[in-house]
Amino acid sequence: MPRLSKDKRLGSIAGGLVAAMATLATGCGGPLQASELADSVGTLSSSAAEGRLLATDAAADRTKTTFVRAHARDLAETVDHEAEKLADTKAEADVAGRKAQAVRLASEIGDSLGQLQTSPADQATARRVAEDLGVLNRRAQTLKDTL
Repeated sequence: MPRLSKDKRLGSIAGGLVAAMATLATGCGGPLQASELADSVGTLSSSAAEGRLLATDAAADRTKTTFVRAHARDLAETVDHEAEKLADTKAEADVAGRKAQAVRLASEIGDSLGQLQTSPADQATARRVAEDLGVLNRRAQTLKDTL
């Protein structure tokens, strides 16, 4: 088998990457399916539930503020990512309304986690956030059950 020069190997690798990215970009088409939306809503629900536990611990002064801040930020990033994915996805009419609900729900969960991130040592805020995230988690579960 003949050996390729370094330039040809790099060109071949680059060409392969371009082809792979093109395949991914075109292969991910189609409208959002209910099952895909259910997966995203499940992620939102899990993030709200975990955020509620974090806020409950913060309200009881059972965890360090640096941990609360960092973990709330991580959860908020997960929620924001789900919201972005959903907002960028097209959906058929039967799923579009629930997709919009999920995006709003993600925004509310992210806002609550942001309050915890901003004020991790404020026990009153943490109690309120824990309550809010409990409600938001139940709303996410209800939405997921409709999919």
